Amino acid sequence: MTAGMSTKPWLAHYDSDVPQTIACYPGKTLVDYLAELARERADNPVILFKGSTMTYRRLEAESNAFAAALVAMGVHPGDRVALLLPNCPQFMVAEFGIWKAGGIVVALNPTYSEREIETALDSTRASTVVTLTPFYKRVKNVQGRTQVRSVVATSIKEYLPPALRVLFTLFKEKKDGHRISLSHGDFRFQDLLRRQRASARPALTVKPDDRAVILSSGGTTGTPKGVVGLHRHYVAAGLQIYEWTKSAKERWLDVIMVPLPLFHVYANLGL
Repeated sequence: MTAGMSTKPWLAHYDSDVPQTIACYPGKTLVDYLAELARERADNPVILFKGSTMTYRRLEAESNAFAAALVAMGVHPGDRVALLLPNCPQFMVAEFGIWKAGGIVVALNPTYSEREIETALDSTRASTVVTLTPFYKRVKNVQGRTQVRSVVATSIKEYLPPALRVLFTLFKEKKDGHRISLSHGDFRFQDLLRRQRASARPALTVKPDDRAVILSSGGTTGTPKGVVGLHRHYVAAGLQIYEWTKSAKERWLDVIMVPLPLFHVYANLGL
């Protein structure tokens, strides 16, 4: 056993192709990685959702458009933008768009009650909320007691394949509370993307030590607290997971299922 292993006995249990450490982490962010992949592997799938496919090219373009929309709405670097979304393509488009606008993602549990939503929005001082349509009313009921200026609503059907979208519209949308009327001054996600589809990404640099996300702690000893993650944390976690799992998958071919919620640290930071 080497000297290093004697002080860190768990290293002896690493697979043979897993390095003991990553010597130097690059000074990059996930925004940089997405831009590179959109250039080099534009037509590769990045998200599979209910039979539809999103490519790196599309994720880059739509997150650029959403970033431009946020800036037009008055979002400034350092502003908090909350996501009240389940696992869906909108989550990733919005998250990257918020980062490109210099904002901080506040990932909230969509099952939160109105009181829990109000507490989270108030404590993080979120200025904008992106919500799935069934949760829109909960956000509006508490908005007046928070600093939220803008609400963006999105329907789960927006990224469904055409046939499934039609069936959803006919048989589930109204019955299950997905059909809403927007209040004056609020926005629809797809309208924002269409309006800004020709816009370039905002001209600002996202740095590794910039704040990227506020996630809620477990709250096991009281009210959940906001925990801040930096952009460098995403890159470090991604590289570590890649090294740990590389022998178990074939790059660019294998599909990774994400059953964990993206508002939770395990999926949001670890994916």
